[in-house]
Amino acid sequence: MKEIKGIGFSIPSENDDHLSIDSNSSLSETDIAVFSPNLSTTSYSSYNSDVFNSNHEEYEGKKLYNKESSAKMFEHIKHWKKELMNFVVKGGTLFVVLCKKQDFFIYTGTKDISGTGRNQKTTNHVAPLNNYEFLPFSKIEYHSASGKNVYTESSTYKNIINQFKDFFSFETYLVSEKIEKPTFTTKKKDRILGATLKVKEGHIVFLPNLNLDIPSFTRYEKETDEEFWTKEAITKGKIFVNCLVEIDKVLSKNNQKSPKPNWVDKKNYQIFEAVETKKIIDKNQREIEKRLKENENLSQVFDEQEKLKDLLFETGKPLEEAVILALKILGYKAENYDDGELELDQIIVSPEGDRFIGECEGKDNKDIDVSKFRQLLDGLNADFEKENVEEKAFGLLFGNPQRLIEPNKRKLDFTKKCKTGAKREKIGLINTVDLFLVSRYIKESNDLTFAELCRKEIKKQLGDLIKFPEIK
Repeated sequence: MKEIKGIGFSIPSENDDHLSIDSNSSLSETDIAVFSPNLSTTSYSSYNSDVFNSNHEEYEGKKLYNKESSAKMFEHIKHWKKELMNFVVKGGTLFVVLCKKQDFFIYTGTKDISGTGRNQKTTNHVAPLNNYEFLPFSKIEYHSASGKNVYTESSTYKNIINQFKDFFSFETYLVSEKIEKPTFTTKKKDRILGATLKVKEGHIVFLPNLNLDIPSFTRYEKETDEEFWTKEAITKGKIFVNCLVEIDKVLSKNNQKSPKPNWVDKKNYQIFEAVETKKIIDKNQREIEKRLKENENLSQVFDEQEKLKDLLFETGKPLEEAVILALKILGYKAENYDDGELELDQIIVSPEGDRFIGECEGKDNKDIDVSKFRQLLDGLNADFEKENVEEKAFGLLFGNPQRLIEPNKRKLDFTKKCKTGAKREKIGLINTVDLFLVSRYIKESNDLTFAELCRKEIKKQLGDLIKFPEIK
């Protein structure tokens, strides 16, 4: 039996077949996936706090998701781009429901800081985004247009159109040179409402907007305060699943054979030998699912183990988190800090009792410049003004210049102004590639003596570009 999952899309059924967009769920056990980038199914919020009647954030008249949701969205977009592409490349069939395109803004995680002390002003950067950023198909454009009638001339899709004619509409159309023959169009064929693309071993099927989560398909249980699918909905859901399976079979066989109608699997048409073979297939499938579950758990472990590599190529929040991980491996206590007034990439405390404040910066093709250095200075001064801080912290600026170039081919690090200012203010400059090398060694060798030596060198070389001890 094919394993089918809906991501941001509800399929009426009695099975646990729904995955949230705002999650890092895996498709490793899935054969057919239905993805709808409908953000109304998520917990992302544009409210600036959890308090009732808190303000709804906007920018240039469009929704602005709050900082927490923005950070999560970055993470989930990265996850689903990778997960969906891997799913298709490995042979999966991905149905993309072309729901309404939503334009909005998110916080980028970067900011400008001006002034010092009580006059300090923080300007958080925002960037435009839309819900189709969750998809990894960069050569396809998504444009808004709405209507009710959807047409197809493909025999592969006749059955699903006939079965769900009253549920289809269109909210988005496609533009792409990759689409040679549309599978769904408007009546005049002037808009591409759906298409089928072959990618490596799998297929992508763009479907016009389809909504099965309608009020008449649910019933409410007052005693439990829960909603359930009606029998009619579950029946319709089974028909929908059958349509997907038959389309998948046609695409997999790469021929023009018509999808089997729903009634052909009724008991009075069964063939005994085929039924027995299906039992064996189901047994084998259960064994496969067991192994796939083990792999899913291992994949999560693998992703966590690979996180240190973000020191080599990341910027923004991922780089901050990788620096924190590396510092903990070196024996420091390290964490982000944000009290609503002051926001710092890291507050760092060594086992020896030294206290540092860290700022991180990744650049695509440039040196780390003095703007980030000034931000770190402002953070150090603002931190020192706090009543509970008796001694000014040391500063550490973590830089990842030319981050998209292989480390051994990079020629830049920190600008001359940055180095001059660091010497004057006794601030340590750390290249995150160097931090990766020593933290990886310590993690794999558990050489705590070397970790202590690294901490001593950081303290000793404040004011310069930190050179870590040689790994033997």
